[in-house]
Amino acid sequence: MAATAELGGKFKRGLAFSLINTVLSRLVTFTLGIVLARILTPEEFGVYATALLVQLFLMVINDLGVGNALIRREGEIKPMIPTAWTMSVGGGMSFTVVAYFVSGALAWALGSPNATGVLQLMSLNILINGFASVPASVLAREFRQGKRLKADAAGLVVNVSLTFTLAMTGFGPWSLAIGHVTAGVVVDVLLMALSGCWPRFGFDRRYSGEVARVGLAMAGSSVLLIALQGAPQAVTGRFLGEAAIGLFFIANNVANWPIQIISKTLERVALPTFARAREGDGDFGTTVGTVIGVAAGAVLICGTGLAVLAEPIVYVVYGHQWLAAATMLAGLALANVARIVAELVFNLLVAANSMLISVLPQLAWLLVLVPASAAGAHVWGFEGIGWAQAAVGFGWAVPVHLWCAHRAGVRLGALLRALAPSASVAAVLAVALFGLRAVAPDPLVAMLAGGGLVAGALLLVYRQVRRLTAVDAR
Repeated sequence: MAATAELGGKFKRGLAFSLINTVLSRLVTFTLGIVLARILTPEEFGVYATALLVQLFLMVINDLGVGNALIRREGEIKPMIPTAWTMSVGGGMSFTVVAYFVSGALAWALGSPNATGVLQLMSLNILINGFASVPASVLAREFRQGKRLKADAAGLVVNVSLTFTLAMTGFGPWSLAIGHVTAGVVVDVLLMALSGCWPRFGFDRRYSGEVARVGLAMAGSSVLLIALQGAPQAVTGRFLGEAAIGLFFIANNVANWPIQIISKTLERVALPTFARAREGDGDFGTTVGTVIGVAAGAVLICGTGLAVLAEPIVYVVYGHQWLAAATMLAGLALANVARIVAELVFNLLVAANSMLISVLPQLAWLLVLVPASAAGAHVWGFEGIGWAQAAVGFGWAVPVHLWCAHRAGVRLGALLRALAPSASVAAVLAVALFGLRAVAPDPLVAMLAGGGLVAGALLLVYRQVRRLTAVDAR
């Protein structure tokens, strides 16, 4: 079990640095947004938001799966790197050119024609991301998230300082675009220096085919995940009208708080962990089962907290006029457990070279989710849509994904052992939070005290999991 213990240690260290990176990035971005919202006009900030939305969509597939192909590949990757550089940079360059020339049409279609110039400048980030893909993947493959943190932290400093300075001197939305592009270049150079991986181009059809297979799977999964997230909003607008979409936005935004942090944190370490476990001498099923169980358990505790504290959270953060959103928030928060399981099982199947099968569980989930959401809206209205997400997630999506994980070699016993501490603590937490709500009717007090209980529950589970993984390693 020495190999399993060593991999577990690498996973924990990588997870810790990835968590710090994610939290730091989210916190700085959130704070910068508050500051800029007080400096820029709503119209100026909307221009940047339009450009950022288009850029994020294009960057989902711009490296053509190069990064994940490098991470999951067994054995030596040096012969593959020239092909990876060519496809990553070539893909980034192609999408940058496309984004530049369609900027005007996209800005008009999104209702912000003044965003054209900013969108064209922001399109350079797609090419910049193409240069970042290979060195970032090398660091991820080797669990060197500490070095990735250094590069990203330096980029944050450059982005915030430059953006704030330009905004104060009247550059408007251009300040945000210039800050992002400049920071992207800084991060690129640092990633190359820290990984020792500099651009080296070449092309080998043996490797390009492998990259293409991974890229198609990643693109298919991204499209399905976007559809899964968009389906409840579409049903809300279709059955309950435009006014209800605003309530859905509030509920979905709050429900996604923990999932965004946990998902982004795991994104950098899940695939390399699964890939190294598959090719190593350790217990693949136990390692993967523990990772999935721990991650799902953390989301379960956060979801339980959001579900019980939905009303005070919405009241304090958004105001009493948005309280109706709390009825949907509870279901959406619990449904996020299924999202984490789905993302991890997808990474597992990619690591196991099951490219086609990797997207089938998500497709099965979508086919059931849409009619279930419609039925929930028809029978129970706004609240019914939220709980339909939870019911389909726990009753259909989780079992289907766990079955796929079992077929890929995961030991469900290890997964259940890893999940058991979180499930037990979540049940006790729910009782404690309901009791807190009864004795602390003030929304602010309930939210702050409840947040403390959730934090304590996560710490307790973390200690239990450390003991569990130590036993598994032996």
